[in-house]
Amino acid sequence: MRTSIGVLALIGAYGELWSGIAVVAAPGVEESHALGHDGYALWIFALPLLLAALLETPITLLADRLPLGRVIAASLGALALSLALCATASSALWLSLALALAGATSGVACAAAQVALVSADPTRAASALSRWTAGQAAGDSLAPLFVSAAIWLGGDHRDALAAIAALVALQALIALRAVPAGPRSTASGAPDTLDAGAGDEEPGLSLGAALRLAAGNARLWLHLGAASVCGLLDEVVVALAALRLHHDLGCSEALAAAGMAGISVGGIAGALATERLLARWTPRALLAASGVISLLALGAFIATSSTLAACAALCVLGAAAAPHHPLLMAAAYQQVPSRPGVVSALSNALVPLDVMLPLAIGLIAARFGLASALAALALQPLIVLATALHRSGLRSAQKVL
Repeated sequence: MRTSIGVLALIGAYGELWSGIAVVAAPGVEESHALGHDGYALWIFALPLLLAALLETPITLLADRLPLGRVIAASLGALALSLALCATASSALWLSLALALAGATSGVACAAAQVALVSADPTRAASALSRWTAGQAAGDSLAPLFVSAAIWLGGDHRDALAAIAALVALQALIALRAVPAGPRSTASGAPDTLDAGAGDEEPGLSLGAALRLAAGNARLWLHLGAASVCGLLDEVVVALAALRLHHDLGCSEALAAAGMAGISVGGIAGALATERLLARWTPRALLAASGVISLLALGAFIATSSTLAACAALCVLGAAAAPHHPLLMAAAYQQVPSRPGVVSALSNALVPLDVMLPLAIGLIAARFGLASALAALALQPLIVLATALHRSGLRSAQKVL
């Protein structure tokens, strides 16, 4: 199935754009709903993630054999409605529930779009997902601009969410026409260069049999587990960085939001560079190097007292962390090359980890301060390093994906 890469990448961009609003506008969200750092972590991160996973997993499994075009269009339409509810939420509870619904519908749309990209050429999954990550980073970079523009115009994060809801509704109509409504591709490919042991799954297996076989694949869980912590240097670091710029370095809320563009711009550059670097570096070497640079950039952001230096450190951090998730997920997808939807569904089994990590970081911030919480984010590059160096983990016989 041939689809427009631009349309699919735009879906990833919208997925990050809407989810970044409550993150970039963390100071305003806390103030408008009278939340502390721990309350923010609970109502804006933990609870929506958990509820979204409970909704998304069965929907993803039910949609595994449905036409991709219709799945994407329907889920985008539901996302637009969810964002409208977010924009009108009158309390932290209602905002949390609306964010959960938005997370589930956005997750289904993004999973289906990634399946379309991976299924088109399973042997180049890492390259395709690197392009997807670039689209997501573009969405991340727009979130601060949406929040800053809303504040400049006299509004707040609610107005930004309402504007995005309208754009997503338009994207649903575009996807309905641009993404073919034919059956999913079940083509399998050669083992991905990230793991020489991939590709054992039978393309003709039923959904239940594929789930059972995939669930017993240790390497699949190794890659999914490492990928599951990659949100630390994504939404979590953006929220904490915005709070540090606002509370510790004295930036206004609008300036702090605009400062978050640095990490997004770095993410775009890093994602685009990943595909080129894979022609010269093995995935293992690239992950190891990016893990070390991520640690150094995170330390620089924590240590500096200069706003300019902090924004520069965030830009480097965004670029260094960009290869982590696409390379790890590419390895996971290649474990079940003919059923990427199964991998997407199984990844939701690790959502409790996605929930607990931001909640734990929020508790650290409330008890020990933002600097300690930021230091705890070093968990991601350390796990990426451990996965890259583990002898039974990432393997590469080739350099070009």
